[in-house]
Amino acid sequence: MKPENNDILLKTLLDAAKKVSMGTYDQTDNLMELTNHEKYPALVSELAEAFGMMIVQVESREFNLEQLLTRLREKNQKLEETLRRVLLLESIQSHMSKFVPKSVQDLIEKNPENPDLNKHEKNISVLFLDIAGYTKMSETNSREKMNFLIETYFSEFLNIIVEYKGDINETAGDGLMILFQDDDPQTHAVNAVSAAVAIQRRTILINDSLKEKYKPVSVNMGINSGNAAVGSTRFKGIAGERWTYTASGAVTNIAARVCAIASGGKILVTSMTSDHIENNFRLGIPWEQNFKNVTRAIRVREVLID
Repeated sequence: MKPENNDILLKTLLDAAKKVSMGTYDQTDNLMELTNHEKYPALVSELAEAFGMMIVQVESREFNLEQLLTRLREKNQKLEETLRRVLLLESIQSHMSKFVPKSVQDLIEKNPENPDLNKHEKNISVLFLDIAGYTKMSETNSREKMNFLIETYFSEFLNIIVEYKGDINETAGDGLMILFQDDDPQTHAVNAVSAAVAIQRRTILINDSLKEKYKPVSVNMGINSGNAAVGSTRFKGIAGERWTYTASGAVTNIAARVCAIASGGKILVTSMTSDHIENNFRLGIPWEQNFKNVTRAIRVREVLID
């Protein structure tokens, strides 16, 4: 074969190599033609075969790369969907935390798959709080004003309750039921009374700040300590299922009765609580108090605020 023909063949191979380097494979047929050992010099045929194998390998790698990119895009899409679900769950959790007691949130965070919400007997302190004269105030103030008052006072109370490790268990318009838990009975009793005293002092400050617009508010509180069944109560009916997480038993009932007899912004505690706090607070003279449907008289004392 003439030299000029060799140059043409080598030029064909060179052009094919350049196009392959740029990702274009339209010279494949020409290369396949040049692999014919009977028509073309051995060196040209061998080079054409080498280029052909290179093209096959490059195409194979590109195909594998495309497959990998497709899988990565699919996984990325799944990750984005998962992230959206996580953000949605976080949003739901944020909203639910406003309604679910902190103790329940802690149990779920500790064991999300199988939280222990069953009732267990625990030694606790229960504080009932009631705004005196709420019904009469509702008659003389607009709904907007009542909402403002309740939110103003209760928002401040919430900060105090959290500070002393209390957990608002129930709300009822003008009242709160608050649980204080700790392995040490003295600790939760002291926390409950400390919160009550702080609430009374904060009430005085709020009353003073609102005295130009509103009459002063009185907050009555009753505290009792002892063993109670703490956990979930489930109600099932045709309409569905409802769960509540609370403390039930005599301890809770007596705390509510003690709060009901408090007046003038007093904090009353039973002997079950006062026995744990005598060294921490000034207490009034004890007296025996009979309550409806309670078989024995309950010793009650007032927590005196300086």
